[in-house]
Amino acid sequence: MMLVVVTAFALLAGACSIDVERNEDGSLQLTTVLTEESLANEIAKGIDDPNVNYMTVDMKDGYALVEIEADRESGFGVDNISFRVDLFVDNGHLGVNVTNAVWNEIPIPQELTDIWNEELAAQLEADAKEDPDSTLVAVELTENDLTMEFRHETEESKG
Repeated sequence: MMLVVVTAFALLAGACSIDVERNEDGSLQLTTVLTEESLANEIAKGIDDPNVNYMTVDMKDGYALVEIEADRESGFGVDNISFRVDLFVDNGHLGVNVTNAVWNEIPIPQELTDIWNEELAAQLEADAKEDPDSTLVAVELTENDLTMEFRHETEESKG
């Protein structure tokens, strides 16, 4: 289930707005913005699992809370999954920290959330930028939107 959620973030590129400005040195500043509603809709589309009964993404200042309720594949019972997602800049790349991950009131092992962190960061950053000459310089998660700012090197700025 969590892998499906991570994959759903692949749809972010189509759901965000992009603003481009030229810096004095010729490089470009690219800013992508995604609203909470768009994020929740894109994750729901990406999951597209008939077993999911309920899913919310609640963006807060600095983090997002995700809750999922899904019928078990066996048809007997319901699984409840919840976790917190923090986003940050890590040496020019997107860093993700999934914490408080719980499956049916049982904490999910850190080894598994470490994998989610890597996969989610790679997917979100890949969707927000399509060029290797771009470097993530800022990320901000608020109650209203997710904003990622990139610096894109051009021939002029490379000198």
